[in-house]
Amino acid sequence: MIRTVGFTALTFFVVGCAQFQSREGPFGTSSKNTKPPPPYGSVAPANVPSSPARIVGNQSPLGIASAAPMTSPTPSALTPSPNDPPLVPPPSASGVAPAGATQIASAVDPGEFPPFRRRPEPRPDALPSPYAPKDAPPAPKAPAKGTAPMANAPAAPSPAAKNLGELKALLATANASWKGVDTYEVMITRREINAKGDQNNELVFCQYRREPMGVFMRTISDAGKGREIVYTRQADKMYVMLGEGDNRLVRAGFLAPPISPDDPRVKEKSRYSIREAGLGRYIAVLNNTVAKLEAGRIPADAVIYDGEVKRPEYPYPLVGVTHKVRPGDEPFMPNGGVRYHFFDMKKDSPAFGLPVLVTASEAAGKELEYYLYEKFKCPAGLTDADFDPARLGKKK
Repeated sequence: MIRTVGFTALTFFVVGCAQFQSREGPFGTSSKNTKPPPPYGSVAPANVPSSPARIVGNQSPLGIASAAPMTSPTPSALTPSPNDPPLVPPPSASGVAPAGATQIASAVDPGEFPPFRRRPEPRPDALPSPYAPKDAPPAPKAPAKGTAPMANAPAAPSPAAKNLGELKALLATANASWKGVDTYEVMITRREINAKGDQNNELVFCQYRREPMGVFMRTISDAGKGREIVYTRQADKMYVMLGEGDNRLVRAGFLAPPISPDDPRVKEKSRYSIREAGLGRYIAVLNNTVAKLEAGRIPADAVIYDGEVKRPEYPYPLVGVTHKVRPGDEPFMPNGGVRYHFFDMKKDSPAFGLPVLVTASEAAGKELEYYLYEKFKCPAGLTDADFDPARLGKKK
């Protein structure tokens, strides 16, 4: 049954296609007229005979209706007329094309070939294109006319390198100044927490000699008033005349037997040994610390150059340095803290380049040290007689 239905449908399909081809239509071929109507066919002009000999057999059905059939050109047709302008102007002695060739030459636009014209270069003062990428770096500006191009500027030093350079320059001045010091005398305001935990607060007149090292001190303040000390490195002994309140059993002015700087009775009253007296101790500590900073053995912010700082103790600014002491670095600051050095950098000052104020406080902010140097006299013209124990008790 299925085969019979399929065969019947195929028969009707074949018959229908045969009938469709015999009809005239957009895809069929007319039996009456084999030529397509204009404008797709060629229509012979009225004045041209329709002789089969003049009809071109391979003429396109899409030819223009008014086009004439192609014929072989005669020799006279190939010869240009004298009145026709030449397509290519002949060269002239003056280098100017003839007037007749101007019309043909101007009819050809050189910009038409190639069809895509070259994009014009942007003007220097033109606004940036809205289609330019937003993150594109700005184009470098051209140097002004008549000026030389700028050379690459040197990179600015890092803050750490700048800080280290300023510290080294300051210490170079301090070392040079201290090297030129032989003798000096000065008034020292001393506040410090001693080994017993008590605070010493004294005003001391001090005379100092570097080589051979000698120290003379006289206490002027009420606490310990009249106390005098002489020390020389050759003897390495301290000669002491007691002052007010030094001993309950002995009155002031008593000459005590010579004593070693390492005696516990001496250490419990002072944070530092008399062997470390002199301004050179502070400079030596900073030299050692800055050398560690340069070698990378301590953090970059362990020592900071503060520049000029106005302190109430001096009428002009001092140059400050902040030293952050880490826990365990110093025996007198086991929990760490901060020490501030202030240098006198006034050119005409007798203390030029030297630390004239040094303070220290623990991490919690409690003051541990305060040493102020005033009325500096250098050189002081000191001799061996100034460091003779025989001078104790004698005003000078």
